[in-house]
Amino acid sequence: MELSELVREIESAHDPAAQARIERSRSTVMRGIAQPHPRRSRRRWVWGGTAAGTMVAGAIAAAVIIAGTVSPLAAPPASAAAVAVLNDAAGAAMTSPDPVLAPGQYLRMRETYDLITLWDADLDPSDPVFGFSAAALDQSEGAVFQRSIRDLYVPSDRAGDWIIDDRQVNEVRDVFGDPATLPAFEAMVAEVGDRDADPGGLVALPGGIAKEGESWEPFRDEYATMPRDPEKLLEWFRERLAAYGDDDWIIFQNIGHFLSTDLMPAELRAATLHTVALLSGVEVARTDGSVTTLRMESHLDEGSEFGDLLVSEIDINTESGHIVGGREVYPHRPTDLLPAELPWVSWTVDFEIVDEAPQP
Repeated sequence: MELSELVREIESAHDPAAQARIERSRSTVMRGIAQPHPRRSRRRWVWGGTAAGTMVAGAIAAAVIIAGTVSPLAAPPASAAAVAVLNDAAGAAMTSPDPVLAPGQYLRMRETYDLITLWDADLDPSDPVFGFSAAALDQSEGAVFQRSIRDLYVPSDRAGDWIIDDRQVNEVRDVFGDPATLPAFEAMVAEVGDRDADPGGLVALPGGIAKEGESWEPFRDEYATMPRDPEKLLEWFRERLAAYGDDDWIIFQNIGHFLSTDLMPAELRAATLHTVALLSGVEVARTDGSVTTLRMESHLDEGSEFGDLLVSEIDINTESGHIVGGREVYPHRPTDLLPAELPWVSWTVDFEIVDEAPQP
């Protein structure tokens, strides 16, 4: 069973047995993660906001726990400031010219992820993977903050081969806690090489379609029929994402990643930005030049190892209408292992027209 399918099985309803079910589901996912992976030939988003194709165990664990413990509390509508930002971005999406590629050129989309991997020193020391794959935040003695980069090359003729290059070695940016954490992490990478650089990570997808029939670009086959009216489009997204829950934060996170690919038609990108303005609890966090960060808070149920709050953010370039990054932060984590302001996972997307792509 796919990891994403396991995540879907986690229930969102709040009842006394929920936490036990979540922990059982989490353990099942962790056991799956601990197994060597086949070639990563497709992208699967496991929400909240982690990419199963590139995320390591700790980040996926967070997604699993969030999926079952976010409280469906009523939130106020999006703020007037957030609505204004989204209106500006939608207008820019309609007027900013799409990249023009000459025959043979590619649009390279570079996804850069910063993420946390936890380590529990008390788990089976004879298995270098298990201390990372089964670690929980409130039980961990160490954590590794690392960066992962993956490139997607979209050809000028989209019917041609799209190229995924997922071979880059993850960069360790910082280590927290027990000094033994880094040697343990290096032993884990040596044991399961595709946790770090995937030697088989250079893959061609004819027409952007993986062998399993999935498009790299979510909902690509439905772009022509997706509603352009924001309210109808919001309902469309709710129906398609119902397996992950019905809270607005799920829509917020998913739209952030769907739009970051920047491959939707302009009028659909604009309508999708207007859809975000219909979500409850969206606020302006800060502005840095042409990039404005929107945030949404999600309250976690009592007993979550991540505290009582998840803050999700997306970064929007209001001059181009592009979503260029985002992050997830747990500011009330019940541990001093990690700085409170350090995102659990963050990502940026950069685009560049290039004359060639690496070939498998």
